[in-house]
Amino acid sequence: PLPDASLTWVAPNIAYNGLPMQIRQFESKESPKSILDYYRREWRAVRDKPGNVEYPLDGWQVIAALRGRCFYTVQVKPSGKEGSTGLLGMSRLPDPSQVREVGKNFPMMSGSTVINDIDHFDPGKRGRTILFTNEFSPDANAGFYRRVMSSDGWRIVADQALPVGGNRTAYVMTLKRGAAETSMSITRNGESTNVLVNMMDRP
Repeated sequence: PLPDASLTWVAPNIAYNGLPMQIRQFESKESPKSILDYYRREWRAVRDKPGNVEYPLDGWQVIAALRGRCFYTVQVKPSGKEGSTGLLGMSRLPDPSQVREVGKNFPMMSGSTVINDIDHFDPGKRGRTILFTNEFSPDANAGFYRRVMSSDGWRIVADQALPVGGNRTAYVMTLKRGAAETSMSITRNGESTNVLVNMMDRP
């Protein structure tokens, strides 16, 4: 169900940690309360359908509901004098046999923890974004990927060390293999290191 609002696609076809998902942004002249009231009516509990759930999230108000195998999420906040803006998300619960292990088939240093793994299915091309963390330094991570990616047929076309304060260094790398391109940023975050990977089968 859609409220009285203008809609634009943010992500028409992605998979977030293996979960198929669509996301649209909306802009409305209606207040956040009016938007929430609309979905409270649409997603009230009836017969065998459960009601909605609501919770705050970093300045947003979220309302969500499960209908069949689809999970719908609306997050909304004020915009302008009386209007609102927000995101409409729809995800489909996958079959257990279709669930992919997050981070699968991408090399990582031992003990790495995957935060998210997102597949993008854009017209004519496919991409993947992976964010993970580990306890090794940015230097060690950069050295690891220079060796491992090169041995897997990737050619390093850019490799920059960036000072980020004190004795800390971040790395930005771009690699190519045929038409495919991978970009990586490796940064320190407290006691751990974040590695953000963007892969495209064609730029």
